[in-house]
Amino acid sequence: MDTQVLLVIIIALLSVNLIFVGVYIVMILKEVRRAVAKVNDILESASEVSSAVAKPIVGASGAISAFTEGVKAFKMLKSIRSKRGETEVEEEG
Repeated sequence: MDTQVLLVIIIALLSVNLIFVGVYIVMILKEVRRAVAKVNDILESASEVSSAVAKPIVGASGAISAFTEGVKAFKMLKSIRSKRGETEVEEEG
């Protein structure tokens, strides 16, 4: 067999092999693209859920903070009132 014919056969086989490898890589990249799209959808839904959960928690935190500030204000007014009562008793006595 002539060496040129052998080289042509080897080049043809390598070309066919490279075509199959290229097609396989394209198929793998399409699968990766689908997987990334699914992960993106999952992350978007997780983001929506976390924001839906965070909003009521922030509102509850604000309500609790307002309640504690109201209790502090009430205690302060009560202490001012009791101090006025003590000074009035001392002035009478």
